[in-house]
Amino acid sequence: MISTMPEPPPRLPLWARYRRRLRSLAALSKTRYWLLTRAFWLMLAFFAVFVIDALLIGWSTAYEVMIGIKSPAEVAAPLASWPVSLMGWLAIPAFVGGTAGYLVTRQIDARRTRSEAEVVAELRRRAQPPRRPRKEKR
Repeated sequence: MISTMPEPPPRLPLWARYRRRLRSLAALSKTRYWLLTRAFWLMLAFFAVFVIDALLIGWSTAYEVMIGIKSPAEVAAPLASWPVSLMGWLAIPAFVGGTAGYLVTRQIDARRTRSEAEVVAELRRRAQPPRRPRKEKR
């Protein structure tokens, strides 16, 4: 029996598929591109530091150190707990706040009706001192 179905194209090698996927990231929005390329590695590093500390001192203790319930100096492995503590107090809030600020700014910019130049020109016009009223002739 002769098949009328065409043969499927040959499968690309792994490196070619990876290269194609990497090049297709540029088609995403700026936010998605940043989340997949930069933020992914930051979150992976945060997760790795937390897991290492959790394996040394326990999961619940590592969580308590990260959110500030326990001091990193009071646990069994204080050297491994200081990065988790700093991450919980500085890095994660900064990351979340920066991401939220960026997303809010993008939404505001998308809904802006007047250009920035128009707003600046109006503010400069309003900042000038008022003109003196003209004297009327009698």
